[in-house]
Amino acid sequence: MDSRYMRPQLTVSGYRGIWGDTLTFEIAERFAWAFSRYILKRDGSTIFIGRDARESGEELIRAVAEVLRESGLKVIIGGILPTPTILYLTRTGNFDGAMIITASHNPREYNGLKFVTTHGMFTNEHDVAEIKDYFNEDVRKKQDGGSIGINKTLGVKHIHHIIENVDSHFIRSKRFNVVLDPINSAGAILTPDMLRQLGCDVTVINGEPDGDFAHEPEPLPWNLTQLAEKVTDVGADIGFAQDPDADRLVVCDEYGRIVFEEYTLSLAILAVLEKKRGDIVINMSTSNTNEDIARIAGVKTFRTKVGEANVVGGIVKNHAVIGGEGGGGVIYPAINPCRDSLTGIALILELLAHEGKPLSEIVAALPHYIMSKQKFSYSGDVKPLYEKMKKAFPGATVNELDGLRLDFPDRSWIHLRPSNTEPIVRLIGEAKTKERIGDLVETVKNLI
Repeated sequence: MDSRYMRPQLTVSGYRGIWGDTLTFEIAERFAWAFSRYILKRDGSTIFIGRDARESGEELIRAVAEVLRESGLKVIIGGILPTPTILYLTRTGNFDGAMIITASHNPREYNGLKFVTTHGMFTNEHDVAEIKDYFNEDVRKKQDGGSIGINKTLGVKHIHHIIENVDSHFIRSKRFNVVLDPINSAGAILTPDMLRQLGCDVTVINGEPDGDFAHEPEPLPWNLTQLAEKVTDVGADIGFAQDPDADRLVVCDEYGRIVFEEYTLSLAILAVLEKKRGDIVINMSTSNTNEDIARIAGVKTFRTKVGEANVVGGIVKNHAVIGGEGGGGVIYPAINPCRDSLTGIALILELLAHEGKPLSEIVAALPHYIMSKQKFSYSGDVKPLYEKMKKAFPGATVNELDGLRLDFPDRSWIHLRPSNTEPIVRLIGEAKTKERIGDLVETVKNLI
């Protein structure tokens, strides 16, 4: 394996590893100490900590909380909470930062750490570089003044804020029948209550937040058969699936068909642009469907590097009204400038209410493409591979903001970039036909 994968690799997405192997108490404590240095350098004093429902999370919270206390910081533990809730509380409460114990959609044997600034946003590339420097320091000096407290009542502020910022009265008037699958994790804490407050008749499956995931945690169609079956069983209008830390959202239509994950963001963009005109921001690997929706609405699309922090930065820079990532990550800054599945749920219910149509009809009317998402083992220098690709596709428009993206006159595109956490490259692309995207992928596959 490439030597760069043999030591903890912190990125804008945080750090993830297999508990007891590539993530240990020692690694977690070193990262907690490094983050305390980062916070104290900015005259911070109070840190919020929350987690998803993974079994190892409780031990990890105690470990990092103790290190933060020893560094002189006041620590408030919020327990199991959605990642977007922790970000919202950090931004709106009296906190100077936060740590989130989660491995997002990774398998159950994983856990991880995410770091949040006082503005309720994930650390960016410059922040990450600074924290890495502190991680490598061997001297740890204890400070007085630290403390640890527990407050598990703050999360309701998040759902109240969401309800206040959508057309909740109109949503309630529709009395939607909804099925929710929070995969026995953080989404089970607040999402059912929010849906009930929006007047929905709610059926929850896998709703015990014990970390015993009822299926593979990534919200992909083949992992969501329980949701699809339950939607048809109860005659629901819509189904929602969250990943373990509840930042990603996937939707199921009234026929029990899982809607392609890229369309979660598209539906939310439609909901927002119906009530507020403005530009959108998406990453380099997100579907052109969103770009088409924006063009029809007469607004611009800006693209950023992959990664939530990069998209949020693009939203702020371009004063966009909404943005996100194609894997089910809705970022609506008017409510919460981060990927927020609870906000996504409220926006899509608002869209359903105002359209007065079944979800299947709304999805069918979206601009459609055929998308391919692939990954390949690759641990060498990617630059020669980029050069081969450019030679193989001489008529393409080249974008090297994040890896290599090639766009073609027929609106097809491919995007190749190395993983930050694994010795692989990811290849994503789309076209109007299965044959066209198949040809593009096959050409790159042969080059790899």
